[in-house]
Amino acid sequence: MDGERKENLRKPISGKLEVTIKAAKELEHAPVVKRSKAGVDTTVVLKVEGNARARSHPSRTDKWNEHFEISVEKANEVEITVYDKQGTEQTPIALMWVRISDLVEALRRQKVGMETGGGGWVTAAGAMSGEPGAYPGAGPPYNSSLYGDSTLDSGMGMAGPQIGGAGQPEGIEGWFSLEPVGALLLHLNFGTHCP
Repeated sequence: MDGERKENLRKPISGKLEVTIKAAKELEHAPVVKRSKAGVDTTVVLKVEGNARARSHPSRTDKWNEHFEISVEKANEVEITVYDKQGTEQTPIALMWVRISDLVEALRRQKVGMETGGGGWVTAAGAMSGEPGAYPGAGPPYNSSLYGDSTLDSGMGMAGPQIGGAGQPEGIEGWFSLEPVGALLLHLNFGTHCP
């Protein structure tokens, strides 16, 4: 049964991925070559299952504010890579991955939290024990277990997610950690196709 459950977690998902690339911080840019007077242009590339699906405009300020809507057919993950370009040389300087199933689960939990009055995720054990914060409205707005053991949890290590509430667009926004260093400010949303 456990193997069947793990297989379902990696089941490819289809739908519409929305990504807004806002800014980056603490990147280790490629060294500037003296012969290049143009400077370094930084771009962000979104790949779904290894295929490039979107590319930001070049920036010298690490700010983009670009929105992409990508149709996803039976995919498991999105790779986001940051490149520096000098002349014709393009060098990857940082990257991250987002499992689509983790994003869908985080959005599902967000929706459940909103429907229960914004109180957060309540487990049966927590409700039965009467723990502080076990009931909607009794604790912080969202329980940290919302992202437990997911790539979204490690990806938001810098500032944590800001989950859309009243007046905010649906989805998850936060600083996502990059490898080896740096972070991207992203807004993510995903809508699955109805069968």
